[in-house]
Amino acid sequence: MCRKLVVTNEIFLGARAICYEAYSLPKGEVVELTEKQIKDTLKDLTTDEVYGLRLSEAGELELDAVGFFTTNMMKKIHTNTLVPMVEDDCLANLFYIVIGTHKDKANTMYDVISSRYERTSFTEEKVRTLLDMHIISAGAKMQGDKIIVAPLEKPEQSKPQQPAEAKVEETAVADNKTK
Repeated sequence: MCRKLVVTNEIFLGARAICYEAYSLPKGEVVELTEKQIKDTLKDLTTDEVYGLRLSEAGELELDAVGFFTTNMMKKIHTNTLVPMVEDDCLANLFYIVIGTHKDKANTMYDVISSRYERTSFTEEKVRTLLDMHIISAGAKMQGDKIIVAPLEKPEQSKPQQPAEAKVEETAVADNKTK
């Protein structure tokens, strides 16, 4: 099964980065991933999908400002201490990440998770305010007067793939003809 992993925090032991925390959709569990695990996932070596980070030209992890609109992320430095990676961007100790939308009566509600793993929904007005204050760090951005939500779907691969069942069936037919 394919997990959608939304990276929320980078965990440090002193000054050394040791892993990343991610929120796993659809289950809602928190998982820890090493840098190598995330790189392997971004290289499509696993069935999981990672959102919030991408590989740079040099092969290093960086914030995915283009695909998932990630502008900042929390660093967990000490127990229960969250600090923004880009400190000049925001003085908050809590970020929200937009993970989708749904309709509630006539209003569009935005589903979010926090860097402390609270899962809730916000109105469009509140999302606009939090985007303006740089407290929403990923998953959405303002484009003119509209809020653009990053899709939680990876683009399909361009190479055609034949299902494994069809290959087995063709082999069985060929074996029967030779007998």
